[in-house]
Amino acid sequence: MKLPLIVCCAPGFAEDWRKLGPALTGEDAEWVFFDDRPINLLERTIGRPNIAMIRACWQAVRRASNGNAQLLITHDPRASFLCSLFCRIFQIHIDHYVDSFNFTELPVGFKLQLMRYAFQQIKLFSVHSSMERSLYSRYFDIPNERIRLRIWSIGVPQVSPEYPLHPGRYISSIGGNGRDYRTLIEAGRKLPDIPFVLVVRPESLIGIEIPPNVSVMVNAPFEQAMNVLQHSQFTVLPLSGSTVPCGHVTLVCAMHLAKAIVATDSQGISDYVLPGFNGVLCEPSSSDSMVQAITGLWTNPAEVARLSDNSHRFGTENCSEDKMRSDLAVVLADWNIPLRPEAVQAVAAT
Repeated sequence: MKLPLIVCCAPGFAEDWRKLGPALTGEDAEWVFFDDRPINLLERTIGRPNIAMIRACWQAVRRASNGNAQLLITHDPRASFLCSLFCRIFQIHIDHYVDSFNFTELPVGFKLQLMRYAFQQIKLFSVHSSMERSLYSRYFDIPNERIRLRIWSIGVPQVSPEYPLHPGRYISSIGGNGRDYRTLIEAGRKLPDIPFVLVVRPESLIGIEIPPNVSVMVNAPFEQAMNVLQHSQFTVLPLSGSTVPCGHVTLVCAMHLAKAIVATDSQGISDYVLPGFNGVLCEPSSSDSMVQAITGLWTNPAEVARLSDNSHRFGTENCSEDKMRSDLAVVLADWNIPLRPEAVQAVAAT
């Protein structure tokens, strides 16, 4: 008897997914993975266009088509776009599920039209915020019922080293996409007695003068960024606008490490930061509003402790590795892909 075939395509090695899917089905399904790690000199030499990603997507579509796959799963909009485009151009009919459908910058012009054309091939999308569900449905002409909300879920992040990289009391801020570090640093300038530790990308600080009370780590390894987060009093997520759907990974990491959150009031994180429960919101692009939010927590350890406890509880209940497994199990069950008994129980519990 031929086993159901699931083909996956994603940027990078996608190690977690190589373990997650097969663990849910056991030996009752065949999983095949494709990724954009360069395999020849041409792919290693040319950065744009991403030839390795184009190759990986074409291989995934061909394998899914030739093997009569029950499901094609893609991660990241680039892989999803290329796979769906190949399917439409060559009239290949495959059920296609997109995990982590997220844009830090929306396409325009011809690229938008091409994506609208390609995305009609996709059966189901997962997004990580209610705002994105509504936005992408309108923007890409995708029927609303084909987009499901799945709160970002991960395991408890690894922290290294065990000792604090920055001793003493301080406030952390980490991450890159959609950030407004100019406003945060201006708030830090107005609070010279409060230490801040930032873990950022180099482009995040272009043209910004750093005050003495703000320490910066650039391109730090993930485990070190988590060290900065874990040993901070609380963390700040400064976003670049009121509709920015970024920072979900940072927020969930903060929850798993039991951190209260100060964040820019953005529709894109309304599913994660609940004001008065696990965090405090401040106005976009307003250093004064951010100063008020930061000062209110810095001078009130009891409130920080309460918000931190709630933050950890929210993460445990809604953003755990178990939740990630059960979310994927639900998708696989919808496609009648056999699941291991414990995965079936997880589906029944949702």
